[in-house]
Amino acid sequence: MKIFILLILISLNNSAISQSEFWTESKLKKYWGNKSIDDIEGIYEDVSYPYYKLGLVKDSNDYKLIFLSIGTKDREFKRWKEGDIKGILKPTASQNLFTSTWYKVDKEPTQRYTIIFEKGLMKLLTTSIADNEIYLKTYPTKQDFSTPANENRPVSGTGFAISSTGIIVTNYHVIDGAKSIKVRGVNSEFTKTFNARIVVSDKNNDLALIQIDDANFTSFVKIPYTIKTTLSGVGENIFVLGFPLRATMGDEIKLTNGIISSKTGFQGDITSYQISAPIQPGNSGGPLFDSQGNLIGIINAKHRGAENASYAIKSSYLINLIELLPTSLTLETENILTNKPLTDQVEQINKFVFIIEVN
Repeated sequence: MKIFILLILISLNNSAISQSEFWTESKLKKYWGNKSIDDIEGIYEDVSYPYYKLGLVKDSNDYKLIFLSIGTKDREFKRWKEGDIKGILKPTASQNLFTSTWYKVDKEPTQRYTIIFEKGLMKLLTTSIADNEIYLKTYPTKQDFSTPANENRPVSGTGFAISSTGIIVTNYHVIDGAKSIKVRGVNSEFTKTFNARIVVSDKNNDLALIQIDDANFTSFVKIPYTIKTTLSGVGENIFVLGFPLRATMGDEIKLTNGIISSKTGFQGDITSYQISAPIQPGNSGGPLFDSQGNLIGIINAKHRGAENASYAIKSSYLINLIELLPTSLTLETENILTNKPLTDQVEQINKFVFIIEVN
């Protein structure tokens, strides 16, 4: 990877700076796509006149704010070109708090801003509240840097049973826009499929409950696992079951394992865990278990720019969705997998994890 060095040319009286010939919006996005992006790096837009769009990129220990565009045609702003340096941020002893050199409309420098980052906002603070500025982070979003664990249509994802009546959990993005849904692998029979329908879904949390709706289906046997509703800790051992890359890896269920890397997901998303277990397209909707065989999450994405960084929706959000079912659902309260070796746990869980085919 080429390393670009931004040359800042400041005259003896600290006046105007030159344009950086390297950074444009498209080049910044490509650069971030090939590296692990810093938490505060990205594209920011102000929420009031003159509507700046700025790119924040880390450069050694400092950060550079790159001018990208402006939403006004006023003549006084015409001297600004894409790639110009709008500000230089230097860290302080407090996390996400920076001092800055800021370049005004006339490109003269000022050091009147303290800059703080919080919850997707960049705030420029001065001694005068009227002069404070707020910028909203618009890139990257969760979708920009996390890839659904199933990318192609027609979809083949994963689902798992939570009730003997045929209720199955999967991801919203697996069944989104489905004309038909089929469940394959019931009772480990992969040559037979059962029709299913959507019962309730949660687009925001990427969850869906589907019901096997087929005259040939009777019921599942007793579910061997329970749903854990309390938060799991960083470092806990976990394992994932699913059906990734079926075209090349076949229909046999696949096991990957690892640990919980973080109790939050992409960019601090509190609805998800980050885990180290590798996942691939087709794992979407698969179950995430802890070492005792408790269901703690539902696989839904992986990080494009990082190795072994995958995401799972926390099981507490599944409980919320279950409560929206038109008829109440009695969940299992006894986990018969506790203290059993992983091989025995997987052997019993296999019967309740299925391929979800969507057209």
